[in-house]
Amino acid sequence: MEPIWSSAALLRGQCQCGVLINLAALNQTTFNGDQTEAFIGGGVSVRAMVHAAYRNHARFATATCNCVGFLGATLGGGLTRTAGLYGMGVDQLLSAEIVTAFGDVRYVDGGDIDLWWALKGAAPNIGIVTSAVVKAYPILDADNIAWQGLLTFSDDKLEALISAINDLYLEPRMQIDFMMASQPNGTTRIGAIPFFLGNTSAGRVAFTSILDIGPLADGTQEYPYNMWNAFGDYACVPAGRKPAYGVSLNNLDPPTWRTVYEDFKVFLATNPEATNSAIFAENYPINSSTIQNGAGSFPWRDVKTHVAIYPWYANTSLDAAANAWGSTTRTLLRSTDGVQGHANYVNFAHGDESLNDIYGPNLPRLQTLKRQYDPYNRLNQWFPIH
Repeated sequence: MEPIWSSAALLRGQCQCGVLINLAALNQTTFNGDQTEAFIGGGVSVRAMVHAAYRNHARFATATCNCVGFLGATLGGGLTRTAGLYGMGVDQLLSAEIVTAFGDVRYVDGGDIDLWWALKGAAPNIGIVTSAVVKAYPILDADNIAWQGLLTFSDDKLEALISAINDLYLEPRMQIDFMMASQPNGTTRIGAIPFFLGNTSAGRVAFTSILDIGPLADGTQEYPYNMWNAFGDYACVPAGRKPAYGVSLNNLDPPTWRTVYEDFKVFLATNPEATNSAIFAENYPINSSTIQNGAGSFPWRDVKTHVAIYPWYANTSLDAAANAWGSTTRTLLRSTDGVQGHANYVNFAHGDESLNDIYGPNLPRLQTLKRQYDPYNRLNQWFPIH
């Protein structure tokens, strides 16, 4: 590991202090003999894992963004399109090597009941995970496919699309994203990205209620596993300012989303430099037993929709407007979220949410374990538990 002392990065938005540890050199992915498990270094990206699995005629349950670290995305809960079949990202973990707040190296698995539970949803408060052994799923190349793609709809279809997604029962092989984004000509668009683990004919049947709304354009087709995440690669461009906001929902309210969309259009018209800004609402099959039967401190297995609000621009002069738009949009969506209290997926969070928003009913147990595993609060840069 190569430590980097940070004097300029605002780690928590409150102080210019802390240590950033670069795990990029820990980039090994090694399979066991039958491709049912793999050793993953702490610096392995989702892209590297996907390609390693594809070469080995297998698949992993990974995040949908190629450029993030697999373990970073996983340890916050791990949203994954394959959750209905395989469970959340944290459910893929079999064991882990961690460096504790005391500087000790520990090898942890399900036999360490409390520590293992805390790592699976609140790892930044508990230890630095330098490697893990995770589940892998061997599969023939011909079967390692999914039907997916962008469906673009006219603005007047917004309410119908939101209602259809809200009412859609997602079977284990299904997942769907809803999006608002701008187009190269400066106009906005609404769209859906259905995902089905299987072929085109079965996918189109599963998402009949969405297709029947009548998209302006249909970009769906079958993709091999190593191309599933390609749609999101545009977001991996390492440039610009992206102060993301998140909110999690159990209800998609059409009038609320109409207000969100009209506000989005005003934000883009007023700030044309922010043309790459977008909103994504990811919807998962939470009734699947593989999701509900998983274990760990991730608290939101019963929440269907996780929204990421992305202002994206270059000039610091837009900071105030971008943050105002992101915060206002989050507040609007919370007003009809259908969740008791509020919920935020930690990996989509802005940083100003309450601990209850992030850890929900698991907060009291986590507070007890934090006092045991990090009594001096050394690991305190991402929603520190106290």
